Amino acid sequence: MISALQHLLNGDVPDEVVWTADISYWISGQRALGNADPSWDDELGYLHLCNELGIMPYYWYDKFWLAEPVYDRLVTVMTATSDQTTVVRWETPIGYLEQESRYLPISGSTGITRHAVQSPHDLDIFLWLLEHREMVPTNLHDYRQRLDMWIQHDGLPSVALTRSPLSAFLYEWAGIQDGVYLLTDEPTKVKRILDLMEEQESSMIDAVCEVAPPLVHFADNLSSDNMAGLYDLYMAGPHRRRLQRLHDAGVRCAVHLDGTISGLLPRLIASGFDAIEALTPFPAGDLTAMQIRDASRDTDVILWGGVPGVMFAPPYSWNDMRLHVESLLDAWKGLRFIVGVADQVPPDGDISYCRLISNLLRDYQR
Repeated sequence: MISALQHLLNGDVPDEVVWTADISYWISGQRALGNADPSWDDELGYLHLCNELGIMPYYWYDKFWLAEPVYDRLVTVMTATSDQTTVVRWETPIGYLEQESRYLPISGSTGITRHAVQSPHDLDIFLWLLEHREMVPTNLHDYRQRLDMWIQHDGLPSVALTRSPLSAFLYEWAGIQDGVYLLTDEPTKVKRILDLMEEQESSMIDAVCEVAPPLVHFADNLSSDNMAGLYDLYMAGPHRRRLQRLHDAGVRCAVHLDGTISGLLPRLIASGFDAIEALTPFPAGDLTAMQIRDASRDTDVILWGGVPGVMFAPPYSWNDMRLHVESLLDAWKGLRFIVGVADQVPPDGDISYCRLISNLLRDYQR
């Protein structure tokens, strides 16, 4: 399948359908239940598991992010965990910020329960914190060696830029509600923060362009529900500037749109992305596969996704899944697309569906 992916990235329509799935959430669920094979924690073991399931190896998060924050000596970062709650505290000479997150065993997931930036006062501290931070490139020194190994297993290692400034501000620091209030009440200050975040991307972009991976992700976790109205003003410019530099270096780019689709799909296409990944159609999303086709008509963008993760779990059966995949193939026939799980196989999902979908696609290609 890696050959078919390379054809797609080169602008062609391959004879083979690329099929991939993010199974990391399913693995974490199996680990929590004591059912995980220890080899799955190893990169090579993960590649073998993907090969057994018939999916193109792609999603691997141990070496995913291509930059990490480094603060100067005036900043102290402390992390403490107790009773499945983790608190991160950034102490500065002008005050501190504190974030709380909690692990939920019932879902096998972690979510932020208190964001660090909630008020104009917090915004002042956050701006000071950013002024004493740099984003240092990481996970690129051995990328070419890893790429060779992954190609031998018919895969491509996923790597991602840090979230774009608005996504980082809303998802990582302020949350949607407080972030929108701050955008409204303190537009000048927030604009300075977003500009500074973009400035700090420069060394990461330089390093990525030098290594020139075949594909990088913009890991923005977008959804039209909360981003469509903000995109043109706050995201289109940074996205296009990133894309220009990466495309000039021969790097193809995918953006992660794993929420509602209708408001953002045309905007992301217009910005120049090569692929839009984790497209989640009905019954989990707001558009059918055919409506996604219509929204991307007459473009060269690679549609990536189409298989809702919820369909791996009850009440959906394999017959429901089979009919859905067959309908997806009919809807996207003739387009440049990758069949992928949108967005992850859940912990209670039936992992055997991965192999069954692989068999279905193999028969389809005949």
